[in-house]
Amino acid sequence: MLHASLSNTSPEQKKKLHQFIGELYLSTSKIDLAEYRQWALAKLQGLIDFDGAIWSNGHQQTAKFHNHTLVNVPESLTQSLLDNLAINPLADKLFDNLGSPIDMQDLIADQDFYQSPIYLKCFKPNGIERILSSVHLDDRTGLFTLLTLYRFEREHSFSEQDKDNQKQALYHLLTAAKHALFLQLAHSADSNTHKNNHKAICDRQGYFHQVQTSFIDLLESTYGNEKTTLLKLPFALDMMKKNYEVDGLQVALKPFNDLVIVEIWPQGPLDSLSMREREVVQVLATGLTFKEAARELDLSPSTVSNHLYRIYQKLNIGSKSELFKMMSTTE
Repeated sequence: MLHASLSNTSPEQKKKLHQFIGELYLSTSKIDLAEYRQWALAKLQGLIDFDGAIWSNGHQQTAKFHNHTLVNVPESLTQSLLDNLAINPLADKLFDNLGSPIDMQDLIADQDFYQSPIYLKCFKPNGIERILSSVHLDDRTGLFTLLTLYRFEREHSFSEQDKDNQKQALYHLLTAAKHALFLQLAHSADSNTHKNNHKAICDRQGYFHQVQTSFIDLLESTYGNEKTTLLKLPFALDMMKKNYEVDGLQVALKPFNDLVIVEIWPQGPLDSLSMREREVVQVLATGLTFKEAARELDLSPSTVSNHLYRIYQKLNIGSKSELFKMMSTTE
């Protein structure tokens, strides 16, 4: 966690910080997911005065950024920074000092920085004069978050209080944003209804873009906790199937823009049922009769009865009460 000491922080600053953190979490279910990160950075401006910002996510294994949220800087800046990593004094220092904001002013004297190639190529063309940057890395998944704040006035340096506030803010920004993402996914109409599922968002090669802690916990309990197995999914994605079983886990896939939402849960008896059989079970569990269930599913009562017979055989049970008891304990 990136919790810095607040012993040297004024009561007013502590109050502003706590209000900022509280708003981040309280708004996860209120702010539209597509706007959440931009909204959160706007709130951060009430805590730290900055003119521009880049909030990026990436993966250590692929050494690529997955997405960027920008404030008052052009998209071209992100590519320019990537193209000039080798001459950027911040590049190595950030990963050597995870979680601690690094001020460019502390790395290189102003008279040298304002004559340097990195300033002339990346920052001067975009009016950037002061830079404060920090990185958070999740060792379990290889995911990293980069937050860089910019000021456009050279005389407006970042203070020690600004650094302390950014150190506090970064952890809560990424945690609240991840919570907002999975909270809204859980409430989406087409999300899997299994209540013990765990979600991740991956690319087609299986590298994580976002992941719930419980998802990693389940992978570790299934495959062991070797770090190398958890930088990406330990099984291949089969995009030809929406649901399938692998190594005792039930897997459900759903496209998510250019990525894939992966849901996993320990396979239970009901997972052996076909999609139609599960529909029959869900409808009957609402208390409908065979005739009512048949109308609901647009089937004949005899077809519903035949489905139920096959369900009993698969699950080795003999009554609806046993079936509904199994549902309550395994779903």
